[in-house]
Amino acid sequence: MKKKIFLICLVSGLSLIILSCALLLSLQIREWSGAKYCEKTVTEIEALLPDRYKGIPFSYPDVNMPVLEIGKKDFSAMIDIPAYGITLPVSDEWSDKLNKSPARFYGSAYDNTLVIGGTDSKCQFGFCDEIDTGAIITVTDMTGAEFTYAVARIERSKKADTAWLLNEKYALTVFCRDTYSMEYIALRCVPDYD
Repeated sequence: MKKKIFLICLVSGLSLIILSCALLLSLQIREWSGAKYCEKTVTEIEALLPDRYKGIPFSYPDVNMPVLEIGKKDFSAMIDIPAYGITLPVSDEWSDKLNKSPARFYGSAYDNTLVIGGTDSKCQFGFCDEIDTGAIITVTDMTGAEFTYAVARIERSKKADTAWLLNEKYALTVFCRDTYSMEYIALRCVPDYD
């Protein structure tokens, strides 16, 4: 009887180890695939963008940001975080499946209401839990207009409802869910005109 229980425990333990390894490998492949996708998409967008120039909020007759179609998907911006050497494409269509690239959740850079969501993976917004206030974030639209922001505040919340995400005090909100704490992190940003 003891031998049977030992074998059951051994098989169960080995099964759990194999399952854990498979899950970890799957997550690594997904992250690697997302990083390659973002890198390829940014290269394609940069090749198609005209020269960059300083964007000025509230100077556009239409608040809808133009999109550029890459691989049957519309992109409305690129987001740069220079301190971390990160440049990512921003999909124009919000989806809960953000493993490929961040996406525009709401708003526009043209009227200081932009909200961008992504994952906390290293290839996207993994820096959110270590970034400091004052860090610079640049959003470039598909016409080449660059909007520069400084992180003014970092907030955490157990849930990311629309009311919490859409904070009128800030021109840009960048958010993700922290896998370890299961909290949402929001970087609240103000325009940086320097």
